[in-house]
Amino acid sequence: MKLLRYAEQNGGIPLTQSMGAFHRKCVEWAAHEFQWPGYEPEILYSVNKVLNEPDFPPLSILHWALQDLRIIRHYKGKALLTKRGRSILVNHGELQAVLAEWMLAAPLQESLSREAAALSWDLRHMLGIVSNRLGDWVTLGDFTEWALPVELFPARGPLGRRHEAGWFIAHNLVRPLTWLGVLEGSPQNVPAMSIIDRQFRKTVLFDKFFRIGLPIGIEAVSLH
Repeated sequence: MKLLRYAEQNGGIPLTQSMGAFHRKCVEWAAHEFQWPGYEPEILYSVNKVLNEPDFPPLSILHWALQDLRIIRHYKGKALLTKRGRSILVNHGELQAVLAEWMLAAPLQESLSREAAALSWDLRHMLGIVSNRLGDWVTLGDFTEWALPVELFPARGPLGRRHEAGWFIAHNLVRPLTWLGVLEGSPQNVPAMSIIDRQFRKTVLFDKFFRIGLPIGIEAVSLH
């Protein structure tokens, strides 16, 4: 929402000529304004002298999402709000909903074949596990085994299929859910820790935000 207001107040966001990315001035503003956990300015500047859009992944993915959702459009070297973008400026709930649907519709980063990814991506099943089993801290390794057919993943290197599957679900489900505020990582998670051993749980927002229904054609049966 801050980014949409920035676009409105500045008559659009200038784009780079080479890549059509947000201009460096916007990226620097966003890094300081968002204070995104794990991507705070001091962390970003520790590895970059200047900030370009690819250096700030949350902004880069947000740019992609807003354009794909036709909330912004590129026109004459700027990213401008569309009619839909202007209408959503006062509706945080609608913005949260459309971003959630976009981010969870399909894998953002496929670490296995497209066919295997399609077989793995049972979103209703995955969200059901979060709802029913992540009320307390759970390791990513356990969550992965509950959520995915680990045997579909290639056994690259010494870490094996479980680690590959863990990376897949970390990037494509855990990260989006964390960015959406419905999943959180344990304070004990540290960069040196194996990703499989990191712990996560749902936040209080999860059950308020998601309603997980039955597949079409299946009805709930009451047992007496």
